[in-house]
Amino acid sequence: MRFTLTASTFVLLASCAQPPAVQPHADMDMARHPPAAGGTPAMAPAPQFVLAPTPAAALGTAPAGLGLHVGQEAPDAKLADVAGGSHSLKALYGSGPTLVLFYRGGWCPFCNLQLHEFAEAKGEFERRGVQIVAISVDQPSAEAKTQMRHGVPFLMLSDSRLDAHRAFRVVHVPGGEERDKLAGYGIDLAAYSGETHGSFAVPAVFLIDRAGAVRFAHVDEDYKTRPSAAQMLAVVDRVFTAK
Repeated sequence: MRFTLTASTFVLLASCAQPPAVQPHADMDMARHPPAAGGTPAMAPAPQFVLAPTPAAALGTAPAGLGLHVGQEAPDAKLADVAGGSHSLKALYGSGPTLVLFYRGGWCPFCNLQLHEFAEAKGEFERRGVQIVAISVDQPSAEAKTQMRHGVPFLMLSDSRLDAHRAFRVVHVPGGEERDKLAGYGIDLAAYSGETHGSFAVPAVFLIDRAGAVRFAHVDEDYKTRPSAAQMLAVVDRVFTAK
């Protein structure tokens, strides 16, 4: 299944949020079409953001040096929720199998599509006894706005200081050109995270059992491609419920 979001819809939703007003990602070209002969430039149709599922052969993989391995102990961290409360990841694992989503931030339309998709599938995960937790560098106030805009019904945790990101080995440090492109589209990373490091997550999914062991790990630097909810439900069935 593919989820899409038009640029105009994304900008409309984002305009309700502070900080700051979010424009589409730098890769989403908003350039005008060349003018017709004797005419004025015409605005290009609003592009659609399409979140593609991970190819089956790549599911459960990670680039060298990124992510944790299956069988490793999942790290602990104390992170704030959107209301400012504190949660221990270890305590969450102990309460039941946990699907941990690391997403780039509320400014990323592909992340918002992913959050929406997993929000719609939350009941299917719960029927399998699996809870979903989403983590980003966004500070709690920014995550609260993302949660409200996209109706996310599961726990969203703020890791502005990158404690969990580093422990799970999913930190993306953008170069100068990438930062300039993001800034050119009105994306102020410091305003979202409340920190000056400018880093954010490499999109990742981890499935962790009640004992705190990693049972599935997927990390992909291609932020436009993510494991779908349907794919992860099949992973859950294979890992936890297959006879």
